[in-house]
Amino acid sequence: MTCTTAADAQARMTAYEQWYDSKDADTQALIDEIHESTSYIIDEDEYDAFITMLDDHMGITSASQFCDAFAGEWEGVGDHVTTKFTEELIDDCYSDDIASMPSFLQNAIDYELVWYQSMRYDYYDLEFKGNTYFFNRNV
Repeated sequence: MTCTTAADAQARMTAYEQWYDSKDADTQALIDEIHESTSYIIDEDEYDAFITMLDDHMGITSASQFCDAFAGEWEGVGDHVTTKFTEELIDDCYSDDIASMPSFLQNAIDYELVWYQSMRYDYYDLEFKGNTYFFNRNV
């Protein structure tokens, strides 16, 4: 087990502040939004890499673009994550409709198929550092 001394913590904080202050105001706002919206992106290198991926894969370069498109952060990667995202999104949007269906139909919904047949065209799933981040393609 390692212990962080007060001096180590102060040095780390100073390094973070210098890194943050070296960014322009728009990038600082994007960093702030990512910080508020995610749990698994935690250090300067991760922020830099994630911001690069956002720009490269989706053209997201500002905090407002991020806010408009960001749909969630999920621990893990793979079909089980996109399936769970789809199930929760459908349940959030259509809970009354689904609840009015007979249970044998409710239980027959294949959320993995819904992802691959429909939702993947509306949402982008970005895998980063072993987690998945979903963004709406239509904003």
